[in-house]
Parts: sequence; C-alpha cells; structure tokens
Amino acid sequence: MPFIGNKPAAVPLTSADIADSIITSAKIVDATIANADIANSTINLTTKVTGTLPVANGGTGLAALGTSLQVLRTNTGATALEFATPASGSYVFLGETSASNVSSASLDGYFTSSYDIYKIFIDGLYGASNDVGVRITFNKSGTEQTVADYAGSLFYQIATGSNAGSSSFDAAFATTYIFGAYSNSSSSQNGTCFDMTLYHPLGTNNNKVITFLSSNTTGDFTRHIIAMGSGMHRVQSAISGITIKMGSGNMYARKIKIYGVKNT
Repeated sequence: MPFIGNKPAAVPLTSADIADSIITSAKIVDATIANADIANSTINLTTKVTGTLPVANGGTGLAALGTSLQVLRTNTGATALEFATPASGSYVFLGETSASNVSSASLDGYFTSSYDIYKIFIDGLYGASNDVGVRITFNKSGTEQTVADYAGSLFYQIATGSNAGSSSFDAAFATTYIFGAYSNSSSSQNGTCFDMTLYHPLGTNNNKVITFLSSNTTGDFTRHIIAMGSGMHRVQSAISGITIKMGSGNMYARKIKIYGVKNT
C-alpha cells in the first residue's frame, strides 16, 4: 500500500483479517503441515487413504483380494505377504463341542461342498457306568435318524490284563445305530479316544460310510482295549451331521472336534 512519510509499523495478522475459505493448498508451502496440526481421529481411512498400504504401515502391501477360499500368508522368501490356495488334503478346523452328563452330543451343520471327507476326533468319552457301548448315528436336516438302516462291524483286542491277547469280532445289519466300541470306564481319567473318518456326507447317490479307531482302559487299569471298525447308513440322501451317545445312561467327553479334508 503506498504511503507518504514514514512507513507504518507492521501489525500482526489475526484470523479475523482472513476471510473464510480463501486459503487454498496452493498458498501452503509444501511439506510444512506437521502431525501436531492434524486433530486426532479426523482422518477417515476408508476415503482419505488410497493406494497400497505397505506392511510397515500396518497394511498388507497388496492391492487386491485373492480368489475364493485363498488364505493370506508370508511368501517363501519372507519378504512380503501373498494370497495362496491351501495345499490340497490339508485339515481345516470346522468346529467342536463337549459333553457333560448329557444323553448325546451332536456335530451338525458343518458339511459343505468344500469337503468330501471329514475327520472327527473324540477325546475322553465315557459313560455313567462301566462297559457301556458307544453308539453312532447320523442326522438329516438336524434330526437324528434312528430307523433300522445302519450296518457295521467291529473288531477289538484286549491288550492288557488276564485276557490279554484275546479278541472279538462283532457285526450287525439293519440296526438303529452303528456300534462304535465299548467305553470300559466311567472315569474321566480313562475315557475312550476316537479317530473317525466320514466320507461324502452330502452325496445323494452313495451310502454314508464312517470308519474309526478307538482306544480305552478300564477304571482299575486291568484291561486296555484297542478297537477298529466301520459302519454305514443305507440311505443315499445327504446327511447334515453325526450324533454320539451311549447304549444306556448319559455321556461325558472333553472334546469332540470336526475337520474338513480339502478337496483336490
């Protein structure tokens, strides 16, 4: 501003001297906005952050999602993240349950087209009394099937005690359950442990087959029994789950877990 005589003294600029909305980014010197100038919780990450966020800044370093059922993992060189398809045949944990003084335990609703074969593990299964049979049935649409459409066979051998080395074979046809071995003990210390494999439960043109291996011990440790067997349901419609129960009385089990074996 032109003036006559002495130059007027400088007057500090205040916010009142600046009209709203007239300062643009072109008037701000680059690289001068500090972190302290930005209020907390004001940056919307969904709209204000674009591009690929590197791992060092809490991102993945990836610009796009992987394909269906892929997983995020570190690459073989441990230099970056990547999406990859899990190796075929690997077990995928699907769910679990337990049992404490109940009439039965069921795993239902876990079967999908992603898996044709399922592994079921039972840890510490025992009943309210000794020497009670374990029974296996299948569910349809969440309901246990108890029509006499089951068949199965069971072989077991006594490994210890006065009858060590003796064995027995049982088979049954057109029964209301699959006989899955004896639970020799009513003690949590000696419950039966099962390793089961179930094949194609969602198939509509195949009988439903299950195989199993079990091990248990009597409460007084005088008899250890190893059993193996298989069973089938002679109805070819899809099933939704499996039910475990005792031949009589209630049951207990520390864990009953189901895994899917990925299709190739």
